[in-house]
Amino acid sequence: MIQILAKMNSFKNNSFQSPKSIFLFGLFFAFVITLKEVINLSFNNFQIFYFGSIDFWGDINPYSSWNHLNLRGSFLDVFIYLPLFSILFTPFTLLPIHIGAFCWNFFTYYLFFSAIFNLPNQFKNKRFIFFIACLLLFATMLSMQFNPIVVALFLFSYTLLEKRQSFLAILLISISGFTKVYGIFQLSMLMFYPKFWKNSLYTICIAILLFFLPIIRFNFTELISYYQSWIDAISKHSRMQDFYSIYRVVYSITPEINSYASKISFVVLFLIIILGILNAKRFKQSFALRAQYLGILMSYGILFGLSSELHTYVIAMVGYAVWYIYNKKTKLDTILLWINFFLLAVFPIDIFCPLIISKFILGKLHLGVIVFFITWLVMVYKTFKGRVYLASPYDKMNNNISIG
Repeated sequence: MIQILAKMNSFKNNSFQSPKSIFLFGLFFAFVITLKEVINLSFNNFQIFYFGSIDFWGDINPYSSWNHLNLRGSFLDVFIYLPLFSILFTPFTLLPIHIGAFCWNFFTYYLFFSAIFNLPNQFKNKRFIFFIACLLLFATMLSMQFNPIVVALFLFSYTLLEKRQSFLAILLISISGFTKVYGIFQLSMLMFYPKFWKNSLYTICIAILLFFLPIIRFNFTELISYYQSWIDAISKHSRMQDFYSIYRVVYSITPEINSYASKISFVVLFLIIILGILNAKRFKQSFALRAQYLGILMSYGILFGLSSELHTYVIAMVGYAVWYIYNKKTKLDTILLWINFFLLAVFPIDIFCPLIISKFILGKLHLGVIVFFITWLVMVYKTFKGRVYLASPYDKMNNNISIG
């Protein structure tokens, strides 16, 4: 009996200590989630990606001529990803659709996991990042969305920048920007790394290449028209009252926000970049501050997004976790962390919270968005104006951390 108890205690202590055990834990849920969706024929998002890619190669404009039915016979939601997405998704259309759905979820999970556990060695608590976001990860996988890959592209790009592999980092950032836009904001981090002008040239060249890559299917005139139809589709899709950005709260006060949301988002991003420029010297010297800036960007993309859904908060939550690790924590930070976890990760899951309650708290009172907006303001203030920054071991070793 003593030996059995000792083994149970040892298992408890060693569970989820290694990346392998954590990976298998997530893979199990990825399989169960995907199996449920495939059996129920409810994997609509995968079908949207699938038909969007087929349309691209089949001389059909998915932005203006979308009339696909799902496997249950109902109309599918609109396709709003950029042409590059259709090209990159093509391998999954070569498989039977049910097998393709499994491969897609396994692929997105693998990239998400790998991006976190391949962060620079200065990150000593990668498990925290994974587990604080895993409920959101499983929720977005239940819908078979692209969001885990967006997270992966953010983190892989950041890691490559820290390793001074700028070309590959810029390539991944650009791929993110030319598929679902969010990642393009990360280009502002280039000012914190060496060879800024060389990297800017890389950015221009890669952007031109990716922009014109769909020309393998269209001539120049058709390509421009294709992009214009995408812009039109995005414009029709951006209704602030339907999504979970900070504009949802503003819309409840004045619907006019629909006309100004994109301009406000641009101004806020501009201000963040200006703050980055003003603090560039300190950020160049501090690994911790660069990590915090990444977290601010990832959270900004969702909080001020024009089509943010609850599932997309997996991107924001990972960014918040990255920031939190290198924040000099107070009781307020801890309280905000757990309130955000419950509002954004637990409440949207109906097995934890009845749908009528979550709709009232998140949809009517907007508490999830409001609390995260307050949290984001705290993140920005403490990163750019805080007096003391928590140094990473790397910063301490090199005596490069700035103490205000």
